Amino acid sequence: MPRRWWAWIAVAVEFIAFAIVGPRLVPAYDAVQDVLLISLVGWALLRFLRGGPRTRGRVRIGRQFGALGMGCWLVALVWHAVTERLDLSVSFRALTLTAFVLPAAIFLAVAMLALPVAPPTVMGKLRLLCDGAIIAFSLSALVWLFVGDDWYGRRDSPFGDVSVAVLCLTLMTVVAMVMLLLIYGQVAWRSAFTGLAVGAALLAASMVFQLVAVLRAEDWLWGHAVAQLGLLAIAWSAGRPSESVPVRDRGASPLMQAWSYVPLLVLVLFMIRQQMSADRLDSIVMWHEVGVVVAVLGRQFLTLRMTTSLTDELGAQRARLAHQAFHDPLTGLANRALFNERLDAALEGHPALLLVDLDGFKAVNDTRGHGVGDQLLVAVAGRLRGAVRATDTVARLGGDEFAVLLPGAAAEADATAVAAVILERVSAPVTVGEGAPVSVRASVGIALADASSTAETLLRDADLALYGAKESGKNRYRVADPELSDSTLGRLRLEEELRVALDAGEFEVHYQPIVELASERITAVEALLRWRHPVRGLLGPAAFLETAESTGLLAALDGFVLRTACAQARTWRAVRSDFVVSVNICAAHLVDPGLPDEVAAALAAADIPPSALMLEVTETALVADLAMAAQTLRELSALGVRIALDDFGTGYSSLTYLRTLPIHSIKIDRSFVHDLDGNATDEAVTRAILGLAETLGLRPVAEGVEGTSQADRLRDLRCGHAQGFLFAKPMPAGELTALLETPVVA
Repeated sequence: MPRRWWAWIAVAVEFIAFAIVGPRLVPAYDAVQDVLLISLVGWALLRFLRGGPRTRGRVRIGRQFGALGMGCWLVALVWHAVTERLDLSVSFRALTLTAFVLPAAIFLAVAMLALPVAPPTVMGKLRLLCDGAIIAFSLSALVWLFVGDDWYGRRDSPFGDVSVAVLCLTLMTVVAMVMLLLIYGQVAWRSAFTGLAVGAALLAASMVFQLVAVLRAEDWLWGHAVAQLGLLAIAWSAGRPSESVPVRDRGASPLMQAWSYVPLLVLVLFMIRQQMSADRLDSIVMWHEVGVVVAVLGRQFLTLRMTTSLTDELGAQRARLAHQAFHDPLTGLANRALFNERLDAALEGHPALLLVDLDGFKAVNDTRGHGVGDQLLVAVAGRLRGAVRATDTVARLGGDEFAVLLPGAAAEADATAVAAVILERVSAPVTVGEGAPVSVRASVGIALADASSTAETLLRDADLALYGAKESGKNRYRVADPELSDSTLGRLRLEEELRVALDAGEFEVHYQPIVELASERITAVEALLRWRHPVRGLLGPAAFLETAESTGLLAALDGFVLRTACAQARTWRAVRSDFVVSVNICAAHLVDPGLPDEVAAALAAADIPPSALMLEVTETALVADLAMAAQTLRELSALGVRIALDDFGTGYSSLTYLRTLPIHSIKIDRSFVHDLDGNATDEAVTRAILGLAETLGLRPVAEGVEGTSQADRLRDLRCGHAQGFLFAKPMPAGELTALLETPVVA
């Protein structure tokens, strides 16, 4: 147990001991007790005032009303101490004391209702008050009957009995609320509320005991001690830190109702046993009985209302749950589950299905944030709803993909008209947040149902049509047809086969020699990717590179070629120490910040120097993101890796790249080499490129050399290196190793 708890217990024991032995040892004991009570109330008031501003919400309100209650109680105690020493009638003293104690009790009751342990709803608070009123009226009547024996014959004011009854009723209300709130079980024992509740109950009990003592002209030694303990508990609660207590309105339980009616049952039994004389049944008792009846009727009325409200709430909750189960939480559109139900139901009428996918939505999410992306989806959902009839269904299937179902016998013209409206409305700029308007476009795939259509086939056809619309340039619609479906299915099948092939190890690397023209000695090789398809055989890059790029697999394939070529280069460099392997890098891989680390790791794994590797990049790859590409090339050059500019002469900015980028070699495009021996223009361009390479200190390599006349003309133009079918076709590593071991015949 914490040390401060022992301190509080010690103080409480001292107060009790003082109440027992004080009258025998302390002169002016009553005055000392009055001073102690006033001091404790003042201390509790200060703690309420100091603790209130440090809290928030209902706890703060509870402490504010607690301070008001302590203020009224302080005035009541001062007034009681003054009037006790004056020659005033008991009735007047009871009446005036009631004027101060009544607000104090009310404020304490409000403080307990305001704290988070009370029911959070208005109906719950009213029910609690009715339960408290039943208990309070019953207990107050019992107190009245016990006190009335000595009081009726000596009352000297027409207001005395009323004031005593009101005071008893108020105090019993506080006791009743304490009982009920503790029974509710909304809070643990070590809480600020427990101290306030116990303290208020002790204060109320002490006031009743003091009232009995005053009316019977008796001394009751425990009255002050009980009040002091109550004030100690209240002061302790006022300084306790606020606790977060989960509150729920649990409604009327059988235990709750039983506790509410126990005091009433005791009152009824007591009255039955009493001698029912005329002077016993005065108006005070009758009004108490009327109050009990009103409280019971109110309690039952509230129970009925709450039952009805609970039924309505359950119905509304079921409706909300049903809506949530079948609607998208962000846009409010039908979700996939509801859409599938309506699609199945509409199939007999041969409906039209439109799949809508936003073009450029990922860029909005990446640059403007997901919050703006969500607002954009909500705006697009509203535009889709406005583009169709009330009988049509608009659904969000997930992400930025939507679906529109046109039930009934929808013709192709109707579906394409709706698609055109959708494209027009979606493309209009959307103002979201405080930034600039956001613009996106859409692609739409349309499928028309027939007698053989199922939900699965209709969705598949619409999806294939959507894929075709995106492949055709986006921001357009396509209608599913057999030819489109076949070609699209072929591309999709190829995409899936590519993913499987990469994991299954179906790719291999072939190598085409690069020769020194003067001696036709092989000095380097270019690594080229091939696909050993299980059905179609060996496939060149033209059969799959475009699809690999569209699916994002090209960078992974580049990495495979890089690692394989570096590992093979180690074998060849054991024979020729100056041997170089050249690897192509795609645009997506070139702008990857991790490429330099990937290259360094491949070189380290193969245990070859960076000078053994040349990376080939095209002008197209540079144009994609020149700043990022330049940074990557500089980092690669700093590693010692050499860079070659492939397809040189076909672009518009080749000279700029030579001036600003770390280029070590240029590869003359095959288009200039093909007619080199018969086209004066091609010869002039080739001569100019070779002169530029010589001036800049770059190694030129002519591509696509297929005839001896081309090779001879390149020698005349002093081109140092070439590659092409004249010298060798791309071949597996084993064949190239055998070729390298074959001596060159002069």
